[in-house]
Amino acid sequence: MAARRRAIFGTEETSRRYEPSRRERTVSESEAWSVAILPGSGDRAQSSMDMKHAHIRWFIGLAGVVMAVLVIQLFQLQVVHGARNQALADGNRIRQTVIRAPRGAIYDSKQTLLARNVANFDLTIIPAQLPRKDSEREPIFQQVASMSGVAEDDIKDKIEKAGHAAPLPVLIQPNVSREVALKIEEKLPELDGVDLDTNAVREYLDGGLLSQFLGYTGRISDEEYKKNLEYQPTDYIGKVALERGYESDLKGTNGAEQVEVDATGKPIKVLASKDPVAGNSVQLSIDFNLQKAMGEALKKQIDASGSGRGAAVAVDPRNGRVLAAVNMPTYDGNLFTHGIKSSDYDRLLNDPNKPLFNKVTAGGYPIGSTSKPFVAQAALQEGTITESTTVEDKGYIDVPNVYDPSVIYKFTGWETTGLGIVNVVKALAKSSDIFFYEVGGGFESFKGLGATKLLQYYSNFGFGQRPGLDTGNDSAGSIPSVEGKKKSTGEAWTVGDTYNISIGQGNIMASPLQLAMAFSAIANGGTLYKPHIVDKVVDENGKVVRSVQPEITRSGFLNAASLAVVKQGLRATMQEGGTGCCSTSREVPVPVSGKTGTAETSSRGFDGKNPITKPHAWFEAFAPSDNPEIVVVALVENSGEGAQFALPVVRDTLKYYFTHK
Repeated sequence: MAARRRAIFGTEETSRRYEPSRRERTVSESEAWSVAILPGSGDRAQSSMDMKHAHIRWFIGLAGVVMAVLVIQLFQLQVVHGARNQALADGNRIRQTVIRAPRGAIYDSKQTLLARNVANFDLTIIPAQLPRKDSEREPIFQQVASMSGVAEDDIKDKIEKAGHAAPLPVLIQPNVSREVALKIEEKLPELDGVDLDTNAVREYLDGGLLSQFLGYTGRISDEEYKKNLEYQPTDYIGKVALERGYESDLKGTNGAEQVEVDATGKPIKVLASKDPVAGNSVQLSIDFNLQKAMGEALKKQIDASGSGRGAAVAVDPRNGRVLAAVNMPTYDGNLFTHGIKSSDYDRLLNDPNKPLFNKVTAGGYPIGSTSKPFVAQAALQEGTITESTTVEDKGYIDVPNVYDPSVIYKFTGWETTGLGIVNVVKALAKSSDIFFYEVGGGFESFKGLGATKLLQYYSNFGFGQRPGLDTGNDSAGSIPSVEGKKKSTGEAWTVGDTYNISIGQGNIMASPLQLAMAFSAIANGGTLYKPHIVDKVVDENGKVVRSVQPEITRSGFLNAASLAVVKQGLRATMQEGGTGCCSTSREVPVPVSGKTGTAETSSRGFDGKNPITKPHAWFEAFAPSDNPEIVVVALVENSGEGAQFALPVVRDTLKYYFTHK
């Protein structure tokens, strides 16, 4: 019985060893069988099991959905909106401020300051540092609108356009006045995301005399910012001319400062800082005093002639340095520094005298008789003429049509009564058109140089090619071609075309700078330089970072013996060429060599309507004659004779240069 009891209630030992008797097994099996045959009892057991499994599956599915939602949300927070959330988190305690790098200054060759920086304030908002809730942002927008005068809707539109997670400043109001800046500065601790950005702007001190060369800076555009990501969206950048061409030297590198602030926005401590690196300054080859003297001389002749337009340039023929360069009329570069008004821009743009246009470097003008030294050099060097070759200048030549000799073409010179017997020296001194007609295109039994060789020499002197000014914006001008005329007009090249290009007419166009560089090759013995207006780049301590070295385009292309004859003719021009030339020799304290030019033009005025019949007045000169150190070229548009209006500009410029050395 005890054993039985132990078997029923179980002990560790008996539970392991107990085996039911046969009777017990029989009862258990019969009971199990009787249970099995009860109606519906098996269905209920199976159903209970299925429900249990369904609950488990439902729970697993629900857990999977929850996990998926959590993963997606985590991805959204960390990846999709990570930058915004990080910025918001940091924005609550960290303020990062850009420390602007001072832009390099611009000086003339004698350290006269031409462009500097002046203080300027910009009102900006960093969207990522604004409160997240609309109810918290709204008071900030209202205060900013009230202080700045910018419409609240405009502020919101700018923020929306940039994106609420944008970490970079958005310009709300440029050029904030000092009074408004002080009001805003007092409120900054209360205005999360709002900042007053100190952003200096340019001030030009040249009085407009160098505007076309210095250029100007302006607010960086969206397109420029995409290409130059090292800038801030509110930065200024060089837009044209020197400011643009030397942007990488002038701009410097901005610094930054990270400051931890408390809940009220007050600074607690500086977390990190990076000092700005000032931009390098640029020293020009321009002598600003010479620039002013040239400007006064040019304006005087423009006013005297009633022309309204002109240009002049002086270069050093020994290296291509530009010593002075004047455009008339000009404009004030300071108009652009704060963003030019539409009315001012329209006025400049619609001015018929084109003050924005750089006539010195980009103009294209017929050069008239200033071409004759180049033609003389070509004819002497090719053996077409010698120093003793003479032509009778009767004031005209008659050229019969090759197909119908009864048709006569008359080509006249500037002196219709003739200049008599002239050789190349006298032809240069007296500017004989008849001599150069025959030398260039031939006449009767005399075979001239011919169009092909003549055009090749023009090309050798740099005509039809950009001079290569370091600040850019220099034009190539143009020279014609025999084949080009046929292609463009369907007409064959004629001897009349050769006559025209022999005296600088036809389709020979050049800028004053181009002509100055070509004439420099005559002056220096046969070297064509690239012009440059920048002498050197210096750092904030005055140490030279880089010097601009002379760059030769072509050299050794002129025969020395031929060149000596041409120079003799250019010196004779100043001694025999008329009253103006002789007065120049008296007033300038060194020997001068030069050439007048009067270029016919049938163009219309800048308004495109009124025809202009007066020719362009040119003069080119170098001095001293025996060892040239300066070349000056002057152009007074549609004014009249070169000796009357352009020569005085050159004379006064040379006089100043040599009396103030």
